[in-house]
Amino acid sequence: MSNSLISPGTMQKSVAFLAIVCLAVIFLSSLWSRVQNPSITVETRSAPSAEEQAMMADVSKLMAEVERNPENVEALTELAHIFMLMQAWERSYTFWKRVLVFEPENKLALNQAGFTLFQQERYSEAAEFFKALLQLDEQSYRSLFNLGIIFKYYLDDQDKAEAYFQKILEFGPEDPQLIERVMRELDNPGAELDD
Repeated sequence: MSNSLISPGTMQKSVAFLAIVCLAVIFLSSLWSRVQNPSITVETRSAPSAEEQAMMADVSKLMAEVERNPENVEALTELAHIFMLMQAWERSYTFWKRVLVFEPENKLALNQAGFTLFQQERYSEAAEFFKALLQLDEQSYRSLFNLGIIFKYYLDDQDKAEAYFQKILEFGPEDPQLIERVMRELDNPGAELDD
């Protein structure tokens, strides 16, 4: 009878061994998961760099200036630029719109407002700013190109996109890189956007 039963000491050793095997399996599976999914990271934040501290100080000064003088287009423009550098697209757009309240034909503000909306994936709204810029300068090659890209890839209107690209070629800017990109877009009407 004692041959068929496992002794308590053997049982404890077996359970302990099984627990160690289970822990090893958990550890190895965790390690394997991290190897298979390297995007899992832990983000730590160090103290702001001197450049970031200077930028924050600039923002504070500019915000104070805009509070004192809400029509200070130069301060509004600087704030919009700083927020673009931070990739704070919505904040930047807010300041570009304020610039446009005081200077509705400010070409830089129109372009940058369109760009910030594009970055927020608000493509139809972005297109409106580029169109407004074209009304001020029908040969704004960058606006024509931006509209071509927006209509081709984001608003699914190949005919409008092609018309904008063709218009660039009609004006014939002295920008070989732009012409090359336009030709690539026209040669690939249904292509996916290159990153």
